[in-house]
Amino acid sequence: MGEAEERANVLSMDVQSIFSGFLELVVLGGLALYTGLVVVSYLTYRPRPRPRVDLRDPARSVEHLAVWLGVNILVLAVRAGGRVFGMLSEASADVGEWFLSRRRPQTR
Repeated sequence: MGEAEERANVLSMDVQSIFSGFLELVVLGGLALYTGLVVVSYLTYRPRPRPRVDLRDPARSVEHLAVWLGVNILVLAVRAGGRVFGMLSEASADVGEWFLSRRRPQTR
């Protein structure tokens, strides 16, 4: 009797791990589709005004708002990334100048 219960436990754990793995794949697939939609919208339309909410079609309104929000977040990330890259570039040039000024005159 103990062996049959153990097999049932193993089977239920396998079904649970298969289901959780499938659920992870669905969530990751949805996230990939959303990210693709945001990137394509950003490249095609750039930032645009906030879409209107139509109460007769709430699903499409939520979709438009989600894409609009994602595009705006992407715009902020690109701007911040550009500024950070600029600061890092300046710092790298300063470090290079400092390093070259510290070298012995014979090796310049």
